[in-house]
Amino acid sequence: MKEIKNVLIVTREYKSSRTPKVGGTGVFYKNLCAELVKRGISVHVFLISKYVFDIEENGVKIHSIKDIFKANPLLELLRSFTGKLKILEQIHFKTYLYEKKSISNQINSWISKNNLHFDIAETHDFDGLALSIPKEIPYVIRCHGSWSVLEKYFGYKKVHKGRIFCEKAAFKSSENIITISRYNEKINKNLFGIKDPKLIYNGIDEQFYKPVENVEIIPKSVFFLGNVSFEKGAETLISAFIKLKKKYPETSLHFIGKPNHYPAYITENIPDMETRNSIHFYGNKPGEEIVQLIGKAEVVCFPSKGENFSLSLLEVMAMQKPIVCSAIDSFKEIIEEPANGLIAGEGNFHEKISLIFEDDELRNRISVNARKLIESKFGIDMMVDETISYYTEIIEKYKL
Repeated sequence: MKEIKNVLIVTREYKSSRTPKVGGTGVFYKNLCAELVKRGISVHVFLISKYVFDIEENGVKIHSIKDIFKANPLLELLRSFTGKLKILEQIHFKTYLYEKKSISNQINSWISKNNLHFDIAETHDFDGLALSIPKEIPYVIRCHGSWSVLEKYFGYKKVHKGRIFCEKAAFKSSENIITISRYNEKINKNLFGIKDPKLIYNGIDEQFYKPVENVEIIPKSVFFLGNVSFEKGAETLISAFIKLKKKYPETSLHFIGKPNHYPAYITENIPDMETRNSIHFYGNKPGEEIVQLIGKAEVVCFPSKGENFSLSLLEVMAMQKPIVCSAIDSFKEIIEEPANGLIAGEGNFHEKISLIFEDDELRNRISVNARKLIESKFGIDMMVDETISYYTEIIEKYKL
């Protein structure tokens, strides 16, 4: 059996010192790459971003090129214009295929110039970036959340047709696919007709995300972790908080994550000054600060309207905090009420939060069980073990 020595990650997102503001996919790949390096595997990241740079961080070599459309204003104009007219749709698709070919050419040139060799490559599903991976390299697509899925299942609007076209083309020509939850597997099978995907749950570093000792919990505090948006349920939680405030005057609401327009939303929609002053926005924070802030929470809520899978949910559970989350399929794969968390409907988050406020035994039980679940099923070591095993399986199959 071949030993994995060299791995290539091709991605539009990677959390680094040069690209600190990224989504969950960028954080995931930073964590995965760091763990692969710890196991003696050489990892290169080919990144498509706003910037051109070459750096090495945590043993991972990162080569970033500028987004093809952003680097070519005329191509960007063509992409934009042809995307607006049905009659020009085929030209629109060809601009996206040209982009993928350009990325592929740059990958090949970079490999040749630096005399690199890769046993396997991995990329994400969104944008159909797998079309750019040189055909001589075995590769796998990990389904973090494609534009096609976001449009069909999560209500995202104005998704570029070229992105969806490339995603379908990439899946059609790809044999090796990782799904990150049973729900994620189901919707990708329905949408793309994928066969025999490998289910590998995302994992987190449970030694980093752990209970904070000697922290003073803010009484009756409700915390939210993630992008503060309609899709993530910000308005649902604000409505629940207004109801809670009437019953528990000391309660407070704390948002950790990009606030977007919600500070203004609070000012415009909540006339009561006391209620407004009890809502706090911390903005984006690094991991260390997130751990300290969540340590102060009495309860943490995830009222999202749709998720493929939530690393933030796992992180908070690992910190042994009581969870109230929405009744979406990907959450229900993790939360078993009332064993390790509570599940709320759109209109009764305030009721479930009240249960945690008032029942110490319930709060302690679900918190401890949440931590136990992460340790047994969602640790990063398990995820990396399963990933390397699947890489090896792909390489063995590729040699046949």
